[in-house]
Amino acid sequence: MLKETLAHSGFVAVIGAPNTGKSTFLNTALGKKISIVSPKVQTTRNAIRGIHTTDDAQIVFVDTPGITADDFGKMLNNWMNRTAYSKAHEADAVLLFVDVTTQHPEQGPGKEELEIIGKLKVACPVFLVANKVDAVKKMRADDTLAVIGKQYPFAGTFTISALNGTGVPELLAALTNLLPPGPQYFEAEDPSDQSDEFLAAEIIREKMYGLLQYELPYHTAVVVEQITEHEQVANMLVIHATIHVARKSQKAIVIGEKGRMLKEIGTQARVELQTLFNKKIHLELHVRIEENWFASERALKKMGFEKES
Repeated sequence: MLKETLAHSGFVAVIGAPNTGKSTFLNTALGKKISIVSPKVQTTRNAIRGIHTTDDAQIVFVDTPGITADDFGKMLNNWMNRTAYSKAHEADAVLLFVDVTTQHPEQGPGKEELEIIGKLKVACPVFLVANKVDAVKKMRADDTLAVIGKQYPFAGTFTISALNGTGVPELLAALTNLLPPGPQYFEAEDPSDQSDEFLAAEIIREKMYGLLQYELPYHTAVVVEQITEHEQVANMLVIHATIHVARKSQKAIVIGEKGRMLKEIGTQARVELQTLFNKKIHLELHVRIEENWFASERALKKMGFEKES
């Protein structure tokens, strides 16, 4: 049952350049995998909500796409950037993530950090979070915070390792104390409000990112059309999903020689889907050519991307 009022309640947007560890942080903070992770940039394409609930508090984290000027498809890239800024404007607090392994304090803030700070005009508190401190010396992390901290009136700074959890409890405690009394938005046992179809599509896409060559994943998208109970096999779900690619040559890469690549994508995805749903999985994967889908507003809407103002 939802409580009318908690001691602390609110929404926290997690923003930053690509590969700063936002999704890893979300999974670590919740103790459950909600957002897919990949070393490739812009793995997160939609705003993904993760719910951290305690006896007297509920923090709804909103993981956002990495903000970048790079063009992986101008319309798609612009939509993802607008999503990130939009969620920051709607939040009760914002976490700006910075990857300390890519920062060079003696040269000043990175280009993308300066761009984000220049456009981040929000009324709520903004915290600067230096992530991946497990991979650098403490002095470098401190210098990064000092240099970037001069660019914006941050409400506070934190050094964390989203990968091993260092500093995450302290950050959660600070956010909890910051948020005002408010309602419980979601049931305590719900780690996310994303649909089963969305979560299944994300898992399939994550496996593609791990298996396919570097440049291809940005021109692929996954849509799960249907999830149903198997009519003849007990405790089994049937998942129908389509992998959309932008060109005929890409379809051949996804399918692979004699279908081996598509089979491997399906095999890896099925293992994780069985854990997610706690059921046996029959996964039907199809590959469809959708010419330049990432530059088409109609195609983007069809594939579930939100158009943020």
